[in-house]
Amino acid sequence: MRMSRERIFHLTDLIVKELGSVPGVHVKAPDELRTEVLRALSEEAKLADSIDGEVRKILASYSRPVPEGSREWEILYQKTREEVFRKRFRL
Repeated sequence: MRMSRERIFHLTDLIVKELGSVPGVHVKAPDELRTEVLRALSEEAKLADSIDGEVRKILASYSRPVPEGSREWEILYQKTREEVFRKRFRL
């Protein structure tokens, strides 16, 4: 699922706020922390989109098309996504 820019900003604000309220954690530069959290979430979203695109391309290449949204498609999508993830990160 693709995350909108607004969703990424919202999650960033929630994470920074939560980190600031954790006992024993002192945030010296909240703006720098926010920037880093935003960067990390954006990179993760790009990676997820990239993996999703690769999985959809693989599923589209099958000789017998499977209707998207069906239970079979969901199972194939999940298995293929796990394979692509393992292949990319050598897990």
